Amino acid sequence: MNRISISQAWAYTTSFFSNQMASHAIVLIAVGIAVPTLLQLMFGGTAAMDPATLASGANSMAAFGLLAGVLAIVGFIIQLASYYASWRIGFDPGRETVGSALQYGFIAALPVMLVTIGFILIVGVVFGVLFGSAMLPILMGGGAPTDGAALQTLGMMGLAVPVFLVFGLWLSARLCVMGPVMAASRSFNPLTALAESWRMTAASQWKLMGYFVLLTIVFIILAMILGMVFGLSLLAGGQPGAASIIVATILSALISIPVAYLYVGIPAGIYRALGGDQAGDVFA
Repeated sequence: MNRISISQAWAYTTSFFSNQMASHAIVLIAVGIAVPTLLQLMFGGTAAMDPATLASGANSMAAFGLLAGVLAIVGFIIQLASYYASWRIGFDPGRETVGSALQYGFIAALPVMLVTIGFILIVGVVFGVLFGSAMLPILMGGGAPTDGAALQTLGMMGLAVPVFLVFGLWLSARLCVMGPVMAASRSFNPLTALAESWRMTAASQWKLMGYFVLLTIVFIILAMILGMVFGLSLLAGGQPGAASIIVATILSALISIPVAYLYVGIPAGIYRALGGDQAGDVFA
């Protein structure tokens, strides 16, 4: 059974980028953050704030909404590919080039994205079936709900939120090394990696869940800072315009840099602390 030391996992996390720092910076910052940011600036937010666009009616705004969705998907794929490329560079230092790592990352990102979408849909359906029934008394009752029905609905909805959060943290702990498992073996099969992650984390799932609770608090704080920066940038100089959108986007990209390193380093550290790869030179 694979058991983990959290301190050892964090030590592996902080040392993951010590070799090939320039290569990690290229794939994570230049590709994973800068490219989606440039795409967003060229085709996204600044165009939507153009006065001509705002005055052109609902159809044009709907088109820009569709464009924003496409840019979000493209950005997600690019960012995911950069994560897998960084794992490849870290797990095979000095032998995996930036070009080959990115090639692997972009190919691996596609099946991972499909599995992620399918997984989100399944979880959404399950929770919808379990907790959606709380709304039935109101939806089918006709007219104003009774006090009892309203309290029952609020109670079920209040229960659903913490249950969903706890379930999400537990599931994240069980599946957290899927990416490193794939990248370490240069695999393109996320289903096999999911099964291996489930096996590796079984003995330490509750310790990992506690670790993820602490990490979630950190990410919430970072998200709050990001939201404040974005909001202040939009409000700077009065009514939001193209300039404020550009400043906010660039600042968001800068704050995203440490987040990207954490997203890569934490699973890699957990994977190595659980005995993944069993190679002594993985982080050498």
